[in-house]
Parts: sequence; C-alpha cells; structure tokens
Amino acid sequence: MTIRCLHTADLHLDAPFPNWGEKEGVRRADLLKTFERIVTLAIKKEVQLLLISGDLFDSPHPEAATVTRVQTELRRLVDRGITPVLLPGTHDPFAPKNSIYRRETFPGILLSEAQLSEPVHLSLKGGDCYLYGFAYQSGKTEELLPSMQRRDLPGYHIGLLHGSRRGSPEWNYRHKDLPFDLADLAALRLDYVALGHYHTFAVLQDESGRNIAAYPGSPEGKRFGEDGPRYCALVTLSADGVEVEALEVNSRTLAEAEIDLSGIVTLEGAIAEIRRFANPDLILRLRLTGTVEIPLSLPSLLAACRNDFFWLEIHDCTRLYDSAYARRIEHEETVRGLFVRRMRRLIEESPPERRPVVEEAFREVLARFAATGGER
Repeated sequence: MTIRCLHTADLHLDAPFPNWGEKEGVRRADLLKTFERIVTLAIKKEVQLLLISGDLFDSPHPEAATVTRVQTELRRLVDRGITPVLLPGTHDPFAPKNSIYRRETFPGILLSEAQLSEPVHLSLKGGDCYLYGFAYQSGKTEELLPSMQRRDLPGYHIGLLHGSRRGSPEWNYRHKDLPFDLADLAALRLDYVALGHYHTFAVLQDESGRNIAAYPGSPEGKRFGEDGPRYCALVTLSADGVEVEALEVNSRTLAEAEIDLSGIVTLEGAIAEIRRFANPDLILRLRLTGTVEIPLSLPSLLAACRNDFFWLEIHDCTRLYDSAYARRIEHEETVRGLFVRRMRRLIEESPPERRPVVEEAFREVLARFAATGGER
C-alpha cells in the first residue's frame, strides 16, 4: 500500500517586487508559471495528493486574475483524480475577514479550522489517508499542536504545518511563527508532516534516522539568499517508511558572486569579467573586489552588462585608494591630487565601520573625474 504526494509551500503568488521597475510584472508572472509547472508535475508523477503548506499567496487578498488561474490549475488536478490540500499560512491567513479563503472556493480540501477537531479522511487508491492541520494563528503552537496527535485509525496519517523549527540555521524563529522542534514533530506520531514557512529545502529526521517531515522551500527565489535551484518535494509513503525526493521547479535562478578585479586596467576588461556569468534567466548580485587601477563607473558597467542577465545588481567593493593609479596622481598639484591626499588621510583615520562609505565616495569622485576629463 503506497501513497505519493507532491509537497510545496511558500509560493507567494502576487508578491511585490517594488525595486525591479519594468521587470516586476515579469517576475510576478514567473511565480505563477512555477505554480502551474508544479501542477503539471503532480499530474506527470501520478500523485494522489498535492500538499500546499501555507503562503500560496503573498497576502490575504491577491488579485482576482491570480485567484482564477489558481482555481483553474487546481481544477486540473481534481479532474485527474488528484486531491489538492491547502493550508493557510502567515502571509495568506484564514483569520482576516477579507481573507481570500473566506471569499473564494478552491477545488480540493482547505484546512481552515482554528483548532483541529478530527482529521480529514480520504479513501485513496493507495489506501486510507488522514489529513491533520489547522489554519495559522499567531503564537498558538503550544495549545494547537497537540490536536494533531495521530488518531488510532488504520491508514496513513499526514500533517500540514506552517511554522518555525527551533534551531533552524536559516532564520531565527519568532514566537508568533508557531515554533516547534523535532521532538514536537516526532511526538505527533504522524507518518509525514508537510512543513511550510522556511524557504530552504530540508528533510527532518527523528533520532532513528527516519524521515518524519520536510520543508520543500520556496519553489521560486523571492529574495537574495534564496539562491540556486528551488524545489518541491515528491513524497512516497509505504510500509518501508517515507522517501522524500527534491524536484527542481524554478523558472529563474538567484545567485550571488564575487569577482576579484585586481590587475584590471580598462573598463572593457571589467565588463568582460562580469559577462562570464551571462545568463538571461539569472538574477545576479555581484560583488566587485580587489585593487583596481582605474576608476570604475557603475552606471557604465550596468549599462554594458544589464541585458546579459534577467537582473543584475553590482556592489563595488574594490580598492582604488591604494592603487598605483591613486599613488601616481596623489602628489600632483591639481584638484584631483589634493582630493586623493585628503581622502587617503580620511580613510586611514576612519573607524572600520565608516571606511566602506568613505572608500565608496573616493571611488565615485575619481570615476567622475575620469568621465568628465576634469581631473586636473
């Protein structure tokens, strides 16, 4: 007797990207495309359940067009005998009067009880299944989690929980985020707990090494730090235990990288180094380091390289003040010579926490000198 589930969470549909300008709409569409890809994957993998463990939407009141798309995709599953199971999360809670889960009906099962009374029973092809879960309420873990204790009924018992694991290396937990630890999960005696809230894929095991729960992570990176491949979890429950497989689903990839530009003597050389990372689906935060011999113009670098990426963010942390270029002009009886002398002294006298700001000002002014030809 076997049950297969596809487990996802933290899709954050309709999330805003206010600093992305014309790319904001494209990125919001990416999130929805990734959700549709997950639905297609559920059909392809012939699962019986699609588990969505909270934060399907980024707010309790997503746009009507997004809601319609979600309803259509969930209907695709139901029409093929796959049951969607939705749990409200911290971003799309059930409690507000204007919650989308109060205003709209979604195909499948919505676990909206404030406290679990009895699990939802399903007769699936692989056997009987019982679903446990309660809608997010801030800071209620201690009194609500015991309601998810396994009932004495034959079949598979699956819980959905949107909350924070104590001791997680990803985020510091907050009391309002439903904190729990591995012992709490193990004490439930459920066959599998489908977790949501943390955005990195992780499989949790009990002391015997048995898989008892997993965070699938966000299937599409929402911010830097959610870098690299993103996943949903294919979960197989059988008499032998629980297997959890990560399936990559993201449309675009976030990444952070560092380039040492020491020895670069032309703007073209810096551009060539940045273009080594070129990828139209890459969202890249780039840190430039090293001692450079020319003032680098960030606007010029971005203008030259921006179209090689979906999104490019550059942080200039190069050292120019102790370059051969700066030493060469330092003793000139010119405006730029006077500037270099004063700035070098200011940098040397600045406390460590202030030096990056002073060095950034130094780089920017020298870059303007070079760009306008007014360095003398």
